[in-house]
Amino acid sequence: MARRVFFIACAICVSGWILAAVERATFILTDGERISGTVVYHTDSRENLINGSLNIGIGGGEERNFRMEQVAVIDFIGGTPRRSELAALPDGSGHLLVLRDGTTRPGQFVNMIGGDTLRWRNENGSTEDMPITKVARVYLNSESARNAFNYTGPTGTTAGTTGGTGEGIRQRARPGEIVVRADNPWTDTGTDVRRGDVLTFVTRGRIMFGSDPSQSSTADGNQAMKNQTYPVPQLPVGALIGRIGNGQPFAIGGNRNGISMPASGRLMLGVNDDHFPDNAGQFTVTITRGQ
Repeated sequence: MARRVFFIACAICVSGWILAAVERATFILTDGERISGTVVYHTDSRENLINGSLNIGIGGGEERNFRMEQVAVIDFIGGTPRRSELAALPDGSGHLLVLRDGTTRPGQFVNMIGGDTLRWRNENGSTEDMPITKVARVYLNSESARNAFNYTGPTGTTAGTTGGTGEGIRQRARPGEIVVRADNPWTDTGTDVRRGDVLTFVTRGRIMFGSDPSQSSTADGNQAMKNQTYPVPQLPVGALIGRIGNGQPFAIGGNRNGISMPASGRLMLGVNDDHFPDNAGQFTVTITRGQ
């Protein structure tokens, strides 16, 4: 099980570390907590995101860090987003950039540089740097962001609170989607495959692998924990996995490229965990044949 980790740094300059900041931001965490402060940066590369953790200066020379999967939104302007902005949130593990002129861009958050610059990767693969003064918000976790802003609009999701006893992150399945419950070791997809068939998986949603709000995962899993007792030991907890019949489990995750089936038989889907009673929520998965 993952636990939130806080890092407090002194305001003393240490070789290779810089505590400086230009712009301010609020980290809205996946459990709804809000942490406001300055956008600090470290090392010669002047980066904020280091080893998977985002950093924020909270005053008095102190800062806190959070694993990126703990942060739902990086908010630079505050206030309540427009419904049209929240309606643009992507399903699954994609990110969304919102500029202060109202423009939205799907893609991938890369980093914040020098306390005043945001680095973003667009859907076409190009990377660009832009002043934080042009950015309103960066959404890193759509489901948690909808919860934080109490949005239940036309995305088709109905995210709930995390109680650890079945009341998890839930969403309605769309036509053709398969529901993979986190508290069920394996789900029968109703799909028979042959060895070498290439299937593509598109997965939406987040699941909980424990009762603590920080214990959530996308289809890629939560990097905070791996265990040799998991069905696919090299994958982190909560990742989407598959198997054919009772065969050896294999990795799927958030991979949207074609995956060659390792055997012939009935395709089963599950989450990478070894303890299911405290799990909650579900993934919804669309499967297509061919690359």
